[in-house]
Amino acid sequence: MIASDGTFGYSIPLKNYDDLRDTSLHIPRILVVVFVPAQQEEWLSQKEDELVLRRCGFWMNLRGQAESQNERGQTVRIPLNQRLTVDALQDIMERIGQGGQP
Repeated sequence: MIASDGTFGYSIPLKNYDDLRDTSLHIPRILVVVFVPAQQEEWLSQKEDELVLRRCGFWMNLRGQAESQNERGQTVRIPLNQRLTVDALQDIMERIGQGGQP
């Protein structure tokens, strides 16, 4: 569900949350959530010259987030403006290439 602040909540297992928030890693990690159509056959199509993935994905950098007080999982709030697009992926890779974070 979309909140009034322009985010949506997504619940992940606690181990995944902890792995993604770890600050000791040298290789940056991001959480990517992809929404797909209900019918599996509509998710993607592939031809010799194209690969089409339907619907959209969003990304979130959880590095340095607070430790969860939960025992099993953590809900993260992902901004709707962090859509995983070609431009967004290029920006992420450029920041990482310059020694920064996604």
